[in-house]
Amino acid sequence: MVKRTQSEIMLLILSAISAIIISPFVYYRYIDGDVIVAFVDALIILALGIFFVFVYKTRKIATAKMILAIFLVIAIVLAVSIRGQSHLYWLYPAIIAFYYTLPERIAGVICLIAITLIALHISSTLSHINFFTIVMSLLLTTIFSYTIFSNYRKTNEKLALLATIDPLTLSGNRRALNIKLSEILADQQRQASDVSLLLLDLDLFKRVNDQHGHAVGDQVLVEVTQVLRSNTRALDALFRYGGEEFVIVPLKVDLAAALIVAEKLRLLVAQHKYVNDLKITISIGVAQYRVGETAEAWIARADAALYKAKDAGRNKVMSAMVQ
Repeated sequence: MVKRTQSEIMLLILSAISAIIISPFVYYRYIDGDVIVAFVDALIILALGIFFVFVYKTRKIATAKMILAIFLVIAIVLAVSIRGQSHLYWLYPAIIAFYYTLPERIAGVICLIAITLIALHISSTLSHINFFTIVMSLLLTTIFSYTIFSNYRKTNEKLALLATIDPLTLSGNRRALNIKLSEILADQQRQASDVSLLLLDLDLFKRVNDQHGHAVGDQVLVEVTQVLRSNTRALDALFRYGGEEFVIVPLKVDLAAALIVAEKLRLLVAQHKYVNDLKITISIGVAQYRVGETAEAWIARADAALYKAKDAGRNKVMSAMVQ
């Protein structure tokens, strides 16, 4: 069963609820003899049904959101043109929908276009004070919506960032690593290329915590992270995999080149001066991605290479074989 994103679910629910809410108006307007508007409402329901099927079948969310926004503007302007001022009140919830579904700037442009079209149509039918009241209330709703949803988006981005950052080392956490690995594997399915992974582990780190305390151990982790980050290429990403284990991925090179990078990092970590004049070394397992393997299998091969480095006396770099 296909798992749908939150955006897909939201658009499906929004289109279904909108169709349900509008449906009674078709009946009542037809009974009242307002056949033209009843027909327009029926077209709107039909369009919402088509939109629902489009989202459900294609899952093209960005396209669907833009189609929905443009459709709402056309429907509301058309309703106001046919039946007058009373129908422009539908624009208020539509403005909220624009900002909920679209980026703030695009939503703002669409709102201004809708307000301008409606203002041009009602300007000759209302007194100056009523016209000014309606236009200003619509503009204020747009401005407030822009401010609210902009702050909402920024807050969500900060929360998402915090959810993927290790608070001690400020490197990516396991969640961020899983996301990155999923992206890499998706790229490999589209077009295979050389990509390698480094699994690093601080040697005898438990001894540091036992003899010097966890505060010193934490400082060592921070300093090691700084060494790794300052000497790793900009396209590479550093993730804290466990207590004193780190993953660097992707290294967009083959195994031989990845081993050179790993050896450089091993030397830099060993040569760095740490808190309390501690001597810190790392062991590294290197694995090049095999076409078709899972992320778990890839890391497992790097982990096996890491254990070989530990068994060889630590402060070593070992590789997993490539088939």
